[in-house]
Amino acid sequence: MTREDFLVYMDHFNNMRYDELVKYFTDDIQVKYFTDMKRGAPRGDIADGPAAFVANYKQLHSTLIEKLELGKYVATDENIFCELWTEFHFTKDNPDFSAGPMKKGDVFVCTNFVLYFLDENGKFKEIHIAHHLVHPPSEARLA
Repeated sequence: MTREDFLVYMDHFNNMRYDELVKYFTDDIQVKYFTDMKRGAPRGDIADGPAAFVANYKQLHSTLIEKLELGKYVATDENIFCELWTEFHFTKDNPDFSAGPMKKGDVFVCTNFVLYFLDENGKFKEIHIAHHLVHPPSEARLA
């Protein structure tokens, strides 16, 4: 997958076009989210399959606008590793947000590292999301 192809995928994500997003997934995709070390969770959440991914993000996006910006991008035939600037702009209260309770109007900005595993057809078969840095809300620039 080229950087340009990946940017199209990100545009679908940023605009919540879930039906387009899942075209990039295998039927048995697993999405593994980072462990919340502060809260002592034994492991991060796992979404099994495209439907679980979509359900997770539809629920999350019902309380916020999430936007991604691509930083570093490294790709081989088997993997993509990238740095994603990620902004969450809360349109409703979200007491269960992974970084802690958020109120309408709050902004949370972070950098995440994401590792994508590709199948032989170039579709995502596994995605690992790792939290890296939290930035001041004043640095938000995408929404």
